[in-house]
Amino acid sequence: GGTPSTRMARKTKDLAEAYPAACAEAKCKAVAPFVGALARAVDAGAELTFVRLNGNSKELFNGRVDGRAAAAIASALTGTATVEEVDLSYNRIDDAGAEAIAAMLARSPAVRRLDLRGNDIGPEGAAHIARALAATGGSGGSGGSETDDDAASASSSSCRLESLRMDHNPLGDDGLIAVASSLRTNTSLRELDVGDCDAGIRGVTALCVAVFEDNTTLKSLGMENPSRLFTHQCEHVFHAARMLASSGIANLKIGKWRVDAGGIETLAAYGVAASRHLECLNLRCNAVCEVGASAVARIVREGERLRYLNLERNPLGNRGAEIIARALPHSCALEEIDLRCAGIVDVGLCALADGIVATTPSRRPRVVRLWGNAFGEGALVQWRRALRESEEVGCPIATDFVITRVDGEGAGIARLDVPDDVAVNAWDAVY
Repeated sequence: GGTPSTRMARKTKDLAEAYPAACAEAKCKAVAPFVGALARAVDAGAELTFVRLNGNSKELFNGRVDGRAAAAIASALTGTATVEEVDLSYNRIDDAGAEAIAAMLARSPAVRRLDLRGNDIGPEGAAHIARALAATGGSGGSGGSETDDDAASASSSSCRLESLRMDHNPLGDDGLIAVASSLRTNTSLRELDVGDCDAGIRGVTALCVAVFEDNTTLKSLGMENPSRLFTHQCEHVFHAARMLASSGIANLKIGKWRVDAGGIETLAAYGVAASRHLECLNLRCNAVCEVGASAVARIVREGERLRYLNLERNPLGNRGAEIIARALPHSCALEEIDLRCAGIVDVGLCALADGIVATTPSRRPRVVRLWGNAFGEGALVQWRRALRESEEVGCPIATDFVITRVDGEGAGIARLDVPDDVAVNAWDAVY
């Protein structure tokens, strides 16, 4: 089925010609930045490889893409041979818009990266996207002999998406369950983010179980802040640990998961210690205190490929910092550690500086984030010494703070941004 223009691979000139009719059919105004991007590519004799229509941009801030406008864009893009990345983040796309985007995905294997975060897509829209993800190929037609065009269409009529961001949408548990079901058959997706999606234990458990049982190709999974997760038990953490132990997950984001001392012990013992792939673990804004610090130390020691560990806003305190500091010299691959706002004061900060110095220079973290803790003069002296010594041995450490003064009249510290080219990009590090 479908018209010849949707069955055959479209170049940018075809997209530009199709878009006005798609807008008329959807009864919406053309999105000016999209029209401009198409026109510039055609005028230059070039092919469009990405579509960037994020609603928080200056051009779209006061005229964001809604469901009908998204349907028109998706219709025009259907069958594209050149567009690999589509960014429709922070718009007002609803379930109807998501349905149109899903239909486009099913007919556009060239599209590899899709960003839908920050829209209004609910369970119904998530189900449409999930059905596109689950498709493994097109059918050859309704009987009779196939034309060459029909055969080409059948061979390419399936989703080949590798990266999908749907965080900050009201997907709910039912939406996450639909996406989880698609992961049981999908073999193209490498990264998925469904954090802040108004979900609870049913949704995150379904995702973890689906990856554990049937998916070996997903590498990055974001499930932060399941806002309807009210339990303080460790059931959901156990499922995440089991998933880590047997899947290819290399990047896991589970901030705001209510992980406490018991949960971090479960994650360390049954997940990280058994994982052969984990590189980036984001545990920000959980409830890991000094009691759970021994499990954190185990993660540092036994995470054979762990490059990035985020424990921002966990109440570790001085005792927790001291335990983690003693584990630093035994880390295998740690490049960045984030302990911001962790309730650490001078004693714990001094211990962390000592832990850095005790680590073989070539194995020291290259990024350390500690802003939001209570530096006293002793900690500033120790950290200035540790940073200077690392610089001298050819292994400089980037920090999110700068020591401005250490003298008899007091000490000074200021916040500092870690350069993007130095920091470990936890989302893209394993993609």
